[in-house]
Amino acid sequence: MYEPLNDPVAIDAVNLFFDDLIEAADSAQRLPHLRPQVEDYRFEALNHAGMRRTQDQLRGFVSGLLVADVLTPEQGRAFGLRMQAGCKAGWL
Repeated sequence: MYEPLNDPVAIDAVNLFFDDLIEAADSAQRLPHLRPQVEDYRFEALNHAGMRRTQDQLRGFVSGLLVADVLTPEQGRAFGLRMQAGCKAGWL
């Protein structure tokens, strides 16, 4: 069973990642369905850390934002690297 995050540093890292993703993808708040979807991923990361399914879905979600030109290639790479780091650190 996957456990919720308890480490304050890990919780801050999760929140920063998802806040940055929302800001990068929809700073003008023109995509009304984006925030609820990202918040679902945030909930999963905070409450079921290390769940492979969530990691894979989030990678696909970020890739979709890249393909739809919502994120630039540079942003997509940066978020991909942050996701890899999060997996290694145990907060994603």
